[in-house]
Amino acid sequence: MGEVHGKRRDGLRRLLEEHALDGLLVTNLLNVRYLTGFTGSNAALLVTTDGAVFCTDGRYETVAETQVPDLERVIERDCGLTLAARAKGSTGFESDHVTVDGLKDLTEAAGQELRRAPGLTAELRVVKDE
Repeated sequence: MGEVHGKRRDGLRRLLEEHALDGLLVTNLLNVRYLTGFTGSNAALLVTTDGAVFCTDGRYETVAETQVPDLERVIERDCGLTLAARAKGSTGFESDHVTVDGLKDLTEAAGQELRRAPGLTAELRVVKDE
């Protein structure tokens, strides 16, 4: 299944380039699952034009090793903030999923403005995998 998720992340990278983004902070668990296969209840993913970093908390460390073996894994409780702190360049966030207060916290963690990027992963999800 990892190959399918890798192809999905590659598709997202193409969309990043089309939208002039260097990365996307994925905090919607449905989208995290679509892009990684991870089934836990706390996770986030930072997809960049040249890689990806996955985050979950300690409860899911063993599960993450099995379900997300192909990505760098970070074990922290507040995954969105942890990965936002790694954001470089023009980074988007799922504005259709993040609250105003959540955006304030993410922006502070990133140390830069984040760009609205609603529906990027949804664009991929409407096309069936080959």
